[in-house]
Amino acid sequence: MQDVSGKSITILLLLGCLAGAVAAAGCTGTSEVSGIRTPTPEATPAAHTTYSPAGPQPSFSTTVTAPEKHLRTDGSCYWIVTGTVTNTGDAPARNVVIRFMLVDDESNMIRSTETVLAPRFQAGETKIFTIDPLPGDCDRQYHAELTVTHDIP
Repeated sequence: MQDVSGKSITILLLLGCLAGAVAAAGCTGTSEVSGIRTPTPEATPAAHTTYSPAGPQPSFSTTVTAPEKHLRTDGSCYWIVTGTVTNTGDAPARNVVIRFMLVDDESNMIRSTETVLAPRFQAGETKIFTIDPLPGDCDRQYHAELTVTHDIP
């Protein structure tokens, strides 16, 4: 008998903890109360803050050409793009990753990518990259995009 009442007490304690957790969680829905203004998106503080150390920082500007379509002897197609990347910041960057993307104009989906790594990119330096080939379908129209990421020096 004592074993059964011990189990009963344990079950009651667990149910009590569960009820307490539900009560402490609060209401998850929204209710409208008259007289209370809803803050505008501009007045709402940011959900997170990005850490940016003080001092000189690298910064990048980019340009990319329109993709040039080329035919292979087997009838398939590929595109060539050229991108220019400049470190416009006042500090060098390490492990710069430049990602070229061939993007379908109709679906806005990435068709193919190519990634270039520049281990060190000095402040004020400009680099030009020609990417060949970026495979694609011959009957589609594409545009090129590029993104740049880097480690903080």
